[in-house]
Amino acid sequence: MAALGGMVAAAAAGALLGLAGPFAAQPRQAAPGTSHRPAPPTGTETGPGTPTPDAPMVLDWKVRHERKLKARLAVPTAYRTVVHDDQDAVYRRRGSRIVEYVVPGEDTNRLRLTSYAARPRRLSAWAARHTAKLKGYWPDAEVHAARTRFHGHGAVLLDTTYTSDSQSRTKTRRRQLLIATRGGSYDLYVEMPKRAVAERDGLAVFRGARESLRLDGVRTAR
Repeated sequence: MAALGGMVAAAAAGALLGLAGPFAAQPRQAAPGTSHRPAPPTGTETGPGTPTPDAPMVLDWKVRHERKLKARLAVPTAYRTVVHDDQDAVYRRRGSRIVEYVVPGEDTNRLRLTSYAARPRRLSAWAARHTAKLKGYWPDAEVHAARTRFHGHGAVLLDTTYTSDSQSRTKTRRRQLLIATRGGSYDLYVEMPKRAVAERDGLAVFRGARESLRLDGVRTAR
């Protein structure tokens, strides 16, 4: 309980793309893409008003402990779990676990966390493989990679834009963080339509999930 309390306090301290942090105490409002107000969360927030370029949506958050992935992260309360594992044999052989969240009934932002039992030998090679895979799926994909750190551990931030529907020419953006630790590796991403409100809120969801993410048994590296 003390560790979780510390996580909540740490997440509350950071600003979220000009928004309140995932755990700030403010009036509540439905997350983007919903026509109803979410059920009251446990000790969370949000703010009033319709989102505009100058007043982004403030989200309602809840910390979820995904025990199979040995991780905790904040997720907007309007999002629901749609998958808790992957049936692909390759994923199972790698000891991988997946959890994914979406807003029910809405073709909008998607939040996914994947854990891998093994640590990649080289972080740059792992990022290159992800880049090649993305470009294999979507030939027009533009992928920008940047080295970063996650609580002292090596990480790579990928920012990808691709055409998800060739007929409508719909653009999708994926914001992704690859994390390598001694005990394994993690892949956190949010996919969002590249449209003003959806993209702005998708970036907020990614930032909140990233700032709140804590890995069970993984110490902060110095």
